[in-house]
Amino acid sequence: MWQGLDIFLAIVEHGSFSKAAQALDVSTSHVSRQIQQLEQRLGTVLIQRTTRSINLTEEGIAYASKLKVIQQELVDANNELQGVQHTPKGPIRITGAGDFMANRVAPAIAQFCKRYPQVNIHIDFNARTVDLIEDGFDLAIRFGRLQDSRLIARKLSSRNMMLLASPEYLQASPPLNTPSDLHHHNCLIALSNRWRFHLESGIEEVRVNSSWRSNNPQAIIHACKAGLGIAHLAEDIVVDHISSGELVPLLEKYQVSDNASWLIYPRKDFIPLRVRLLIDFLLDWFK
Repeated sequence: MWQGLDIFLAIVEHGSFSKAAQALDVSTSHVSRQIQQLEQRLGTVLIQRTTRSINLTEEGIAYASKLKVIQQELVDANNELQGVQHTPKGPIRITGAGDFMANRVAPAIAQFCKRYPQVNIHIDFNARTVDLIEDGFDLAIRFGRLQDSRLIARKLSSRNMMLLASPEYLQASPPLNTPSDLHHHNCLIALSNRWRFHLESGIEEVRVNSSWRSNNPQAIIHACKAGLGIAHLAEDIVVDHISSGELVPLLEKYQVSDNASWLIYPRKDFIPLRVRLLIDFLLDWFK
């Protein structure tokens, strides 16, 4: 049942049959033969081969993702039985993006690594909302409202939103008295073109128009300071620009206060000790 799985994972890790063979200290023909036998047992093709490269099929990608989880859990189980789990070791894969991740979460993780030097951290700065389970991530840092019921969400920090513009933009633009006036303005979109506001009827969304989109908050701030339009960003990353007078807050009484940055991880029975320790460390750090 298990024959060939280590070879398949080695190919996934190293990207070729020959490099996998070298890492495992076996012949390339042995690697090829083991993969053929594995595919025959499974009744599906895992790897598409050409003379120049290999590519995982969709089935191969899904299979590799699940095997990596099983592989790591076996390592953790062995470590636990051997009594070495009190000194956590091994990889933790984290995904997130933005200034909050770079300037507040990453420094906290660095302190965690000083405490547990045998833990290896891989941070993927990706604005795309990845599938933690399919893509093999242990944790994610996400901002806003959450929907995936397969995930556990723990709040790290409340983050109020602010509407902002430069004095230059406001002097040359139509009045902005209510959120509905945003239809007459150019808006700088970071995450979504639907901005939420607290109106008399409750929280409602206003769809805005934009000539500038970026998943990087600093790019939005630079465009806003240059007078290109109105930005909608978390207060903690723009407070210095407001203090300096470069940006002016707008429609403050309409802003919602239910946004937050969250620590996300999959629902599963077994979470490695190193991941549990990092979860507790981050929750305590931001508390």
